[in-house]
Amino acid sequence: MASLTFLDLPGEIRNQIYRRLLIVPPLSTSGLLSNPPIYPQILSVCRKVHEEARQTLYSCNTFLAHPNLLSGLPRLRLCYDTISSPTLIPLIQRYHIRVRLDCDPNFSLAKATNAFSGVEELTIEVFQAQFGSSDYKVLRLFEGVRGVKRARVYGSVTAFPKYVAWLEAAIVTPK
Repeated sequence: MASLTFLDLPGEIRNQIYRRLLIVPPLSTSGLLSNPPIYPQILSVCRKVHEEARQTLYSCNTFLAHPNLLSGLPRLRLCYDTISSPTLIPLIQRYHIRVRLDCDPNFSLAKATNAFSGVEELTIEVFQAQFGSSDYKVLRLFEGVRGVKRARVYGSVTAFPKYVAWLEAAIVTPK
């Protein structure tokens, strides 16, 4: 009787294995500074496994958006290297960005719109150095983002809950 290889397993089982090896817990459970283990070595097994696993790694994880470059140079967590490959960045469908209300964000509405419109998930974590010292002006840079399946804005937003609810609803509006 011939022995089975990994590729002889049904695709559903291989996908479950890829998920266990390549998906880190959501940021809300693991934190920004934790070092969740992933095992990208599986991508080097063979070409077919590389193609299947690469899709899982980049489309199922939430990546940290760069504070100025947005979807340019994202990273899985602070402890991992940035992604700079122009062939890999388009595979990323889930972003988490931290924006500071009391600083110039160094990006425009057009850049935010282009970077995040149409992604599967966008989480905007809002913070400020001193509570109550800023308004939601920086969040207005996300008003052009559309077609996101899931949007969440949280953090230092208790002073303007109606605007946050409107922004989340606007982001998930179809393009």
